[in-house]
Amino acid sequence: MISFLIVRDKRNLAKYDFMSQTNTIILRFPESKAAEFERLFKAEVLPLWRKFKSEGKFLAASLTPIQGGMTPRKGVRHYILHVEVPGMAEHEEFDSNLLFTEFLAKAQAMQAEDPLVWFGETLFQV
Repeated sequence: MISFLIVRDKRNLAKYDFMSQTNTIILRFPESKAAEFERLFKAEVLPLWRKFKSEGKFLAASLTPIQGGMTPRKGVRHYILHVEVPGMAEHEEFDSNLLFTEFLAKAQAMQAEDPLVWFGETLFQV
C-alpha cells in the first residue's frame, strides 16, 4: 500500500482552497504571417494579459514559439499558448472581452490551420 502525506503551508491556506484551470493551445501560422501575429499579440493581447494578471484573474500566461519536440510542417511556425486561470469564470470573462474578440478575428484569418485546444482543472502544480 502506498500512501502520500500532504503537508499544507499553514501561512497561506487560501492558496490550497481551489485548483486552477490550465489552458494550452497550439497555434500554427504561416512563416510569412508570424511576425505580424507576434506584433498584433504584443500590442493587443499582452496588455490584456497584464490587466487580468494584476486583477488576479490570470495566475500565469505565456506565448512560446516551439523550438523542439516535433518537426513542424515546412513554412509553418507553431506556438504554445499557455494560460492558467483561477477557474472557468475568468476563462470565459477573458474569451468574451471585446478587445480579445477583435484580436481573435484578425489572428484566425492568419492561421495556417485550426488551433489545437485543451483545458482542464489543474491536478498538480508547484
